[in-house]
Amino acid sequence: MKFLSLFLIATSMLSATPLMTDNYVKGKDIAEAHALPMALIFTGSDWSENCKGLLKEIFAAELPKEWVFVHIDFPELNVQPQEILEQNHTLKDRYNIHAFPTVVLVGTDRNEITRLGYPLPGISSFAHHLQNLGHRYMLLKKRFEKAKKDRSAGELNLCFQEARALGSEVLAKEILRVGTEEVQVPELVLEKYTALVGAGKIEEALALRQVLLEEGKEETLERMALLDFQEKESIEPLEAFLEKYSKGQGEHFWRMHLVISEFLLKQDQRDEALEHAQISYRYAPPENKEDISILISKMLH
Repeated sequence: MKFLSLFLIATSMLSATPLMTDNYVKGKDIAEAHALPMALIFTGSDWSENCKGLLKEIFAAELPKEWVFVHIDFPELNVQPQEILEQNHTLKDRYNIHAFPTVVLVGTDRNEITRLGYPLPGISSFAHHLQNLGHRYMLLKKRFEKAKKDRSAGELNLCFQEARALGSEVLAKEILRVGTEEVQVPELVLEKYTALVGAGKIEEALALRQVLLEEGKEETLERMALLDFQEKESIEPLEAFLEKYSKGQGEHFWRMHLVISEFLLKQDQRDEALEHAQISYRYAPPENKEDISILISKMLH
């Protein structure tokens, strides 16, 4: 199954006809000329059942008119022109494609928006889903630009979370840069600090750590204590946090006691583990008590 050749249509018809091609250069030229995003559809059209299903749905659906579609196919039997063959393998390497089908959505700035497999759980119309993703991305970019201009910490954090939910890592990275370098958003500073610690870049993380300690937000310090616990494999950071903030209230209180309990149990310190588990059970919400009760029963037996 092949995509149609690129429709060379007048500008007045662009809003009425979706554009489809197997030639990336032509698709890119049209997308740039009319400020349209692109959907790069990587398939193995004659050997993958999921690819066949995706292509069947795309042909049967009313495609979103806001996108230029480029079909990048890797058939086993059909012979492709040398130009298309070389183009497809180049794009496969460029976009790091390892599974078929994969749909890569590219914004008008030529940065990747997100990528999708097929089928998607809970999605009845793939074409409609693409349309929604495009709308979400454009609205998110506008929100981000406004938040950046207004230096709104809260809105920048919300934009970052939305970018992550959308799967737009490039945009999320840019929001994170703004939120840590231009506007110090505590949640985003913590996000970058966590990433640096996870990557073992401790020296780079130290400057951010100092900013977070000076900011002194309880939720931030809780997460830092958990990071320190994981890095040092010691409950001392958790105990120090609880000593300072142990009010018997808040989700962090019972969860942190539970973490300490599980750690001590692995160290075969059952009496101390049981004590922390009981404290956790006492302050945990009703929906979590059963799991903690099971843990306590295992300790007693």
